[in-house]
Formats: sequence, C-alpha cells, structure tokens
Amino acid sequence: MCELVVDCPHFTPEWTESGFVVVRNQNIRNGQLNLDDRRYTHEKDFRRRTNRAKPRAGDIIFTREAPMGEVCLIPEDLECCLGQRQVLLRPRPELSGEYLLYALQSPYVQHQISWNEGTGSTVSNVRIPVLKALDIPRRSNEESIAALLRALDDKIDLSRRMNETLEAMARAIFKDWFVDFGPTRAKAEGRAPYLASELWELFPDGIDDEGIPTLWRFRTVRECFHLTMGQSPPGSTYNGDGEGLPFFQGRTDFGFRYPRKRRYCTAPTRIANCDDTLVSVRAPVGDINMAWEECCVGRGVAALRHKSGARSFTFYSAWAIQQDLKQYEQTGTVFGAINKKQFEALKVLEPTTKLVKKFESHVRPLDDRIRKNVAEIDTLAQTRDLLLPKLMSGEIRLRDTEKALEAVA
Repeated sequence: MCELVVDCPHFTPEWTESGFVVVRNQNIRNGQLNLDDRRYTHEKDFRRRTNRAKPRAGDIIFTREAPMGEVCLIPEDLECCLGQRQVLLRPRPELSGEYLLYALQSPYVQHQISWNEGTGSTVSNVRIPVLKALDIPRRSNEESIAALLRALDDKIDLSRRMNETLEAMARAIFKDWFVDFGPTRAKAEGRAPYLASELWELFPDGIDDEGIPTLWRFRTVRECFHLTMGQSPPGSTYNGDGEGLPFFQGRTDFGFRYPRKRRYCTAPTRIANCDDTLVSVRAPVGDINMAWEECCVGRGVAALRHKSGARSFTFYSAWAIQQDLKQYEQTGTVFGAINKKQFEALKVLEPTTKLVKKFESHVRPLDDRIRKNVAEIDTLAQTRDLLLPKLMSGEIRLRDTEKALEAVA
C-alpha cells in the first residue's frame, strides 16, 4: 500500500530556538499530530534528515518505539522532518492515505504490532521488515470509510479547540481581575468602566503600598482553601475492572481538564470530591486537573477547594500559583515534590467574598460548557473506536452506521 517506507536518521537533531520543525514521538497520539510543543533544528541538520525522503502532505509518520505503533498524517503547508524512532510511509497515489492511517490504528493491526513487545536490547521496537509485512485489511469502499471516521475525528477536534478557547477566556478574566488588577487600576487612573456597574463597584478604588488592591490581603493556602494530600492505598486494592473509586496516582493520568480513568481502588484512603481541583505534587509539581467525580488520590496528587466552595475560582487560583508550586520541582532527594506544610504556606491573594462569588457566576458557565464538551468528546471517541474494527473487518456496512452517527450528531 506504500510506495515509500523510509526509516528515520539514527542521530539526535541539533536543537535550535527556531528553524525547521522536527516531529517527535510525543507530538503523535491517537492518530493526531499535535505541534503545540514544537522543537526545531537548523537547515544543515534538516537537509541531513530529509536526504532520503522529505515528508509531504498526505504522508504518514509511524513510531517504531517509545511508544510503538502511533501514527499521524502530515497536513498541508507543514515543512518538517522526522525525529528519531520514526518511519515515513508514503501511500500509493491510487490508495486512500487516510484509510491506511485508520487501518494502522485498528485492533487487528495493533495486535500485529504488539507482537514486538520485548524485542530490542532495551526497549520494544518494530523493525522495518516487520512493518513492511503488516497485514492490512482492504475494503472496496476505503475512501468512504476514511471519510466517515475523519468526520468523527473532526467533531472531536472541534470540541477540543472550543474547550481551549473557553479555558483561555476564563483564564483571561481571572488574570485581569486578580493578577493584573485591571478594573482597580482603571479606577485609580480615572478610566471609563469596562464592566457592568454593579460588578465595577465591587473592585477597590486604588492600589496600596504593597502593589495590591486596597482592602485585599495576602493570605496562605491553608487560610483560604481546603487541602487534601493524597495517600496511596495498598496495591492489592487496585484494579482495572471499574470496582471502587477511580484512582489517580499522579500526573500521568491528567488530561486537558479531567484525568483519564485507568485504575480503580476498592479501599480509598484519601478522597477528592467532584469538581475539586487536582494538583500534581510529585515530579512534576504544579500541573492541574479537575475531578470529574468522587475519586481516590494517591501520593502524587492533592485535592484543593476554596473554603467558599467556589469550584472555578479554585481551579484558576491553582493555575495562577503554578510557578510558586513548580519551584519545588528541584527539591527532594530523588525527584521534585511539595509536602502539605509547604503547600499550605504558599501565599495567595484573597479578594472579597462578593467578588469571588461574582467571578464564579461569570466563569462557572464556561467551565460547565467545557465539561459538556468533554462528555461529547468521550461519546464521539467511543463511537469511532467501536466503528473502526467493525468497518475494517466488514462486520458492518457503511450505511449501517448512520443511526449511530445520528445519536452523537
């Protein structure tokens, strides 16, 4: 199905601050290419890395190891080169590259890839002869199958982008009110109000000698928030069968807003409540998520909630003190960590109770929309993952999927 199968150059790129994009394995997940975290190399290194084949739109990148079998499609207008542990696949012109992309993600093909677990001297990897010999299911309507699956992925991507926009809006409000003191500075300088009058009146009229709005005070996390430090239950109480509460040991489980449920615990020792802010307290320190439901937190996670109960105010307050949290990244004998005493001693700026409530009423609807979108994304992803193997195997016909799609439209 490919006219080219080209192994990557086996040397580490010379990293630069700008220049030519190098695609790394961490940029490829779940069939998608995400270059939010871009790395670059210089022109000479770029030419060395593309002397056998330069990636072009419609090509597929396949990860040979760490992890094995992740794939993505090169989009239009992206000039890039391969990183290490990758293979460039160029589908034949008469075939659907998108179909091949989805076929490589199907359980049937992923099972073949998993046969390579335990190969290699240090890590599992897919050798080029094995990759070339993968058995790919073929269908008569491959372009239509790919178009259907792509439509689901497009819906997922749209919801994800919407969530990023909604969170950016909420962060901008918090930053203006409680970090930059925009309304207070505008009042002190005699500028015109840019918020509703009843809200404008809640902000102080000036900045004090400490550089903060008058009547506001620096207080500690302990004074303003309820903090629950996680504690790991006995390993014998863990399971992957959904018994007990979802269990989160650390940052590994964190997603865009909510953690992924992989393990459960039947004897939880420390519990976070629905909509508590979850904070990573061990390597790395300071990453945040929100609890989708009541859950068990292990020693790498803490749960935080403002004493007023304001859920959104808690989340964006934790976002605002991330740099203070991350200073503990270099502490500890082996890896970074922050303990309860250190966490509770962190300084936070506490506005008036009325203003906290106003912020909650403004931002909570944005966070509720994010939660709704996350639920829709999960439904769409489950639908796609259900359809993928059935379409590839011919178990169901393309037209039989219409009702399923109507249910998630």
